[in-house]
Amino acid sequence: MPSGIAWGLLGLALHLAPDALGPRTELVAPPRVSGVSTSGLPVRSEVCNRPPPAVRDTTRAARADDLPDFAITEVEAPSRVYWRGPFEVSVTVCNQGSRAGSTDVSVFASRDPCIAKEDALLGSVPSGWLGAGACESRSITARKDASHSGTWFVGALADPEAQVAEVSEENNSAEGVPVTFDSLPDFVVESATMPAVVLPDAHFQVYALVCNRGQGDEVTSVRLYQSPDAHIEADDVVLNYVTGLFLRAGRCERVVFDGWIHQPGTWYVAVMADALNERPEDVESNNLSAVTTLEVGSIPDYVVAALRAPPVELSNGTLPVRTTVCNQGTADGAATQVRFQLRASEPSAEGVLTVSSRSIPALASHQCTEWEEPLGSLGNAARSWRLVATVNPVGAQAEAHLDNNDRSVDVLLGTLADLSVTRVAPLTHALAPGDFFTTEVTVCNTGSTSAPAVAVHVALSNDPDPRVGIRVGTRSFGPLGKGCAVLPVVGTVPAQGLPDTVFVKASVELSVPQGEDPHLENNALLGPEVGIGPGPDLVVTKIETHGRVTWPGGALPAAVSVCNRGSVQTPQAFIQTLFLPEPDLDASPGIGGPMLTLAPLAPGACVALETVMTAPLFEGAWRPVAWGDVTNAVTELVETNNDAVGEVVQVTQISGLVITDLQAPTMVRLNESFVATATVCNRSPVSQPGTRLTLALRTEDDFPVSVLSDYSGTPGLVQGDCAQVTLYGAANVPLEGAFKLVAQLGEPWGVRSPEQWRALAFSVPMAVGGQNDFAVTAVSAPGVIQRGVSYPTTVTVCNRGLGIGTASVKVYLSRDEHLEPSGDVRVGQASVTLGRSQCRTLSVLSLATVSSGDVWYVGAHASVGSNPDLVPANDGRVGSRVIVTP
Repeated sequence: MPSGIAWGLLGLALHLAPDALGPRTELVAPPRVSGVSTSGLPVRSEVCNRPPPAVRDTTRAARADDLPDFAITEVEAPSRVYWRGPFEVSVTVCNQGSRAGSTDVSVFASRDPCIAKEDALLGSVPSGWLGAGACESRSITARKDASHSGTWFVGALADPEAQVAEVSEENNSAEGVPVTFDSLPDFVVESATMPAVVLPDAHFQVYALVCNRGQGDEVTSVRLYQSPDAHIEADDVVLNYVTGLFLRAGRCERVVFDGWIHQPGTWYVAVMADALNERPEDVESNNLSAVTTLEVGSIPDYVVAALRAPPVELSNGTLPVRTTVCNQGTADGAATQVRFQLRASEPSAEGVLTVSSRSIPALASHQCTEWEEPLGSLGNAARSWRLVATVNPVGAQAEAHLDNNDRSVDVLLGTLADLSVTRVAPLTHALAPGDFFTTEVTVCNTGSTSAPAVAVHVALSNDPDPRVGIRVGTRSFGPLGKGCAVLPVVGTVPAQGLPDTVFVKASVELSVPQGEDPHLENNALLGPEVGIGPGPDLVVTKIETHGRVTWPGGALPAAVSVCNRGSVQTPQAFIQTLFLPEPDLDASPGIGGPMLTLAPLAPGACVALETVMTAPLFEGAWRPVAWGDVTNAVTELVETNNDAVGEVVQVTQISGLVITDLQAPTMVRLNESFVATATVCNRSPVSQPGTRLTLALRTEDDFPVSVLSDYSGTPGLVQGDCAQVTLYGAANVPLEGAFKLVAQLGEPWGVRSPEQWRALAFSVPMAVGGQNDFAVTAVSAPGVIQRGVSYPTTVTVCNRGLGIGTASVKVYLSRDEHLEPSGDVRVGQASVTLGRSQCRTLSVLSLATVSSGDVWYVGAHASVGSNPDLVPANDGRVGSRVIVTP
């Protein structure tokens, strides 16, 4: 079981089945030493009959009745201190002899009550002159060594170095008193995300990630500061603050601040934890976040928000680049340019090559534009480069910040194959010694050229290093073009020498030529843990909820998928569902959900269990978890794969409504008005008032393109009711392209996180332009086809463009679930003519001219001659997996 959730699940298991780990053990009260409870710590109470703490010189000529006799009669210390802070220890020393004298008194820390000179020294003071029968209390400022924490015993020794002859050498110490040295926290603001420009008095939000990197749990406060300079001090203006933030050691928490600034100008903003030094910390100098320059006023601010390019490209290749430029300022910006450059990556190399430049239209405040184009890399040297995109490159347009105008990605130019292993899937988790077994290995080539021949290896070992193990199978394959292939590799389990469980691993290497793979670090991958020998193996593969947002206590339908990867039928078992807080997945015990009954499963069988979970009553981000065989009633081959963690669910009272559907045109012309219809339902356990419902166009990466000014309000709905809401918009975008039409519930100032905001939205594709747009919406074929024999491929094609058009439909057999028309095997072709918004299902005659025994997927792609398609992402689709027989 993954360690991240093990304690949360264990806590729930003990709550559900307190005797699951054996009979109950009665707790015994801890011993008390010197009248102070040790609070259950592993200490022992004993009588300290030890030899004298130091070896004395016994040759001194003195009568015993004419010597001092120093004894420690009392030690007082605080029961709890921070381990690095100084603390006071009071020691009472008496002279029980017949002669006056003085000595040193030292304070020590010991793991047991008996104090000896070999224990950790905390401090020393002189006793002062003590007459016969006199006593003196001395105060010692002690400082514990930083490497110690937990409960220690603090005691004292008189004359620890045996400098003074005494009547008795065995009464110089007293039993120590227990003192708990707390490990210190270390509060660090890992990040603070905030806008770069705001209007005066405008509300804005700051998202800070606050972590405790120390060893001790503690409560702290966090403050949002505003300063006229970049040096943030505790006496600067506090825009907002949060108190009582409890952070366990090693944990993080996201804190949301609301802020506003009245005075226009340039300000500096940062977040500081424990600004008033209310808590001692391991490190006191790392409480401040990075300082952000915040411009307050009405001014544009250009930024390259995203830049994508292939990691490897031919020296004379097209170098396709996808770029997103945004105006994150508070005023509309004028048209400007984006410059693309290739800069040498290696410090020893020189050269900056301007590859291309492009004009971009004027962008409104908080508006983005996105496009894809081939830059071309003709004539550039075959080596590592940084592709840099810079907006407003010469500063021709006034804007808030000029230091955030560029973004870069690494590009390797050359004729290279770049291999990686992305998935390792043994067909069974029950490996029999001496027998064959098959592992499906997904190998990808993201390079600029085909790999002529590759070798795929499968290995076994209990070492989690993917490159360490006993090689048990190898498969040669080639050529591997750009894309991926699922390759079955047959291996032989060693007859002996393996532990009960091992990891299955896979690696890939170029066979011919050797040594030209630029990224060898991703050529090996650790796969699942499997068992050696027969037996069942219950695997919870996933848990999915029907929705990403819910009301506290609301009903949330969910499905749990469970498989038996072993070789023996599983008996009846139980699946526990629960919610764990994000990101504290090790929180204990979690909020329990329904317990599901799993009927016996045959080897290789899978089942989906439907249930309805009740959302937590506490707002925030939660993850659903399913845990199989919670009480370990089933003896399995592998016990570490019984749980699955689902996607984050936002629990919020912003709105109990959810958008379940959005109907809108799939394509509109630039600036054309349109109508959309949203279906809104009340999935909460209480009646919900109406709320704001807006429309927006966003890029596929979720950058804003156009916020439509018209919005509607939803009606109030009782539990379970739905309503349709009509929305109006216009496609006012800077450039034509493919976007998402997003319907959004709620007011933006009521949202506490971007994830929460996205969970309250619903989107559908929308293209803006006047070009063709043919989309393949479905593709299927018989589950078993024979090599060299014809078969039908069923393809559904839709015309989402604005006029009539004819498309060529090609069908393929692909080696993975991603269609690559340039590298996959074409097995059939047809054409279709469709009017606007028309769809048609075709039966395309196909011929399987591929190898048998391998993994294949059926796919289809639609194209309109040489005319560009406005939305290339929907031109192709991969369908079901098929088996090709000889």
